[in-house]
Parts: sequence; C-alpha cells; structure tokens
Amino acid sequence: MELWTGFTLGLLGSFHCIGMCGPIALAIPGHNSSAAASFLRGILYNSGRILTYAAIGSIFGILGMGATITGYQHILSIILGILIIIFALFPHIKLPGKMNDIYSGFTQKLTAQISRLYKNKSGFSAFFIGLLNGFLPCGFVVTALAAALITPSVFHSAAYMTLFGLGTLPVMLILNMVPKFITPRLRSRLRPFSMYFAIIIGLILIWRGYSMMSGGHMMMHG
Repeated sequence: MELWTGFTLGLLGSFHCIGMCGPIALAIPGHNSSAAASFLRGILYNSGRILTYAAIGSIFGILGMGATITGYQHILSIILGILIIIFALFPHIKLPGKMNDIYSGFTQKLTAQISRLYKNKSGFSAFFIGLLNGFLPCGFVVTALAAALITPSVFHSAAYMTLFGLGTLPVMLILNMVPKFITPRLRSRLRPFSMYFAIIIGLILIWRGYSMMSGGHMMMHG
C-alpha cells in the first residue's frame, strides 16, 4: 500500500475526527486561553494521538509480516478490502455478543482515564489525553490500520499510520484555534468524502490481493 494514501485518508477523513474527537480536543484543560497557548495545547494533544497511531501501526506491521511469511497476504488483502467497504457503507454495524461487551468495557475504562486527566491543568496533560485518545475505537482509524497491515515492513506500517495522523492534523489544529470555523453544516457536507475514499482504499486492497494471486498463479504455470 502506497504511503501517500495514509496522509490522504487522514486529510479527507479529518472531518469525521471532528465529530469523534472534537469534543475531547475542545475540552483540553489549560489556564491560558491565548492563541499561542491554544496552539501549543493542540500540538501536544495531536502529538500524543499521532504517537499512539504510529505505535499501533508498528504492532499491525508485525502481524502483517506474519501473513507475508506464511504466504497469505493476498487473501488478507482481499478480506480487509471487503471489510473496509462493508463498514464504510454500513458504519453502524454492531459487533456480535461478547465482542461488543469487551468493546464497551474497554471504551468506558479509557474514557474514565481521560476524564481524570482533565482535572490536571498542567501543560503535558494535553499530550497524555491525546495519547489515550488514540486508543479509542474508531472505524476510520481501523480502516487506516487495515491498509497499514499489508505494507511491506514494520517501518512502513508505522510510517503509514504516522502519515494518517498527520493528515488529520490541519483540521484538528484549526478546531483548537478557531472552533467556530468548522460549522456542523460544513462538516456534514465534507463527511461523505471520507466514506468515498475508504471505499477506494477497500477496492485498492481487493485489486492488490487479486493481482498478487494472479501473479503467483502465472509463476506456477509459467
């Protein structure tokens, strides 16, 4: 998977981030409300968030290497592509039974930890809030992780998720600096673009898996 798609996915989907992470970003504590202080808090918060994405990307890179070694990367690519398209078209699908309980429990614990950090008004609390925020389950992040999973190495997987996070940075920083600039109307108009690009990523993954499969078949019969 080409690294540039990570940045583009983040950029186009950053209006989705405003809906999910916006309330957390806007409520970051701080004594100083000047533009410079808001900018610094925004940088710290988003640095923590992007660092978490890179760390999770590294873990998925290791898992992806396992699929490469065992020769199942093409099947994994096709399955992930189909799942991305399904979740892009039907974002409100619920996880089955126990998985939904685990998901809810994990989200509640994480939210409770973030709430505790809001009581601490020191400068670095914004960084740690961002760090934990990066672990909050999000279908958009999962889409990026699915694409990162089939990059060639652990480094590429971490780089893909870093670029994804950097793609979300401009809009998230604007949100910190000028909260009223991004109106709900503008957000709702731009939100479909993240769905369209997620579908394109899904199609690329399916095509990639099919090409790898066809290439392997030709080599066997060449």
